[in-house]
Amino acid sequence: MARKKIKILAVLSVLALCLGLGGPSAAAGPQKLSLATFTSGSGWYIMGQAMAKIMLAALPKESMVDVLPYSGGSSNPLLLHQGKAHLALGFPLETAQAIKGVAPYKEKMPELKMLLGNLDTYWYVFAVRAAVPINSMEEIKAKKYPLRLVVMPKGSSGEAITRMVLNAYGITFDDIKAWGGKVSYVSFPNAVELMQNGQAEAFGQVCTPGHPSWMQLATTTKIRFLPMGEKQGQAMATEYGFRLTDLPKDSFPGVEKPVPVLGFATCLITTDKLPAEVAYGITKAICTNRDELVATYKGSAVFDPKKAADVSLPLHPGAKKYFQEVGYLK
Repeated sequence: MARKKIKILAVLSVLALCLGLGGPSAAAGPQKLSLATFTSGSGWYIMGQAMAKIMLAALPKESMVDVLPYSGGSSNPLLLHQGKAHLALGFPLETAQAIKGVAPYKEKMPELKMLLGNLDTYWYVFAVRAAVPINSMEEIKAKKYPLRLVVMPKGSSGEAITRMVLNAYGITFDDIKAWGGKVSYVSFPNAVELMQNGQAEAFGQVCTPGHPSWMQLATTTKIRFLPMGEKQGQAMATEYGFRLTDLPKDSFPGVEKPVPVLGFATCLITTDKLPAEVAYGITKAICTNRDELVATYKGSAVFDPKKAADVSLPLHPGAKKYFQEVGYLK
């Protein structure tokens, strides 16, 4: 009887140890996960590589995390919905739209859940060449200016937000074309080149502190970042979850004073199909290895695990359990 009790206690001790560890329990088994990011060399791809390394150290042996070098903010929720990825980097705007089934998404995706957010700093900026006689978004409409605008391909975050921002001022892409202007959908490198050689006059796109492409453009070409109006910015914040913030002085050449812009941050999202213990382990691993993430992706220097759950998106139960355990969430 004594031996039987000892054996039972030993089994319970092992189970307790497994449940107490930060990573998934052995019961979850090796995981073969895919993480949707953005194009190779992009900030998201670099962040994804760093996260994959951190995840693998916490997951059971023989696990794999494949970092996908394509898609992006608007497409990543769809990859999760279609089962083509298990994890993804995303923005609060597109994730919320996908959950609700709001355009550009054709159906609701209630299974989408967040693991953690506020991973970095993103701005939406709208820049014009210095020679363009426009100093505000309002002037574009008032002058019916035939702007030669470049944006990222249709469906991308930059293209979608540009449409939203212009719409906030009563402007559509069709209006710009009707005024004699042009809207071109190009890659980031092509947008920079077109702005440099004068074939394009304006560029609307997301931006991070010290972004190399924006730094290249601002260094080689005189550009002006147009301010986001408080009224329009607050409306965008209320409707889409942005925050009205400032592009700091000296953040790029030519920025001589803070410029009001829209701000937001990257979040790590998944679906409710991800096992709770795996979600818990991944969330804990990234939060407790913040310095390792920052060492690889400098954009995460602002990441504060205490604020990682402070995003208006539904949390995965596994992530919620971790944040509650450490006192970051009630």
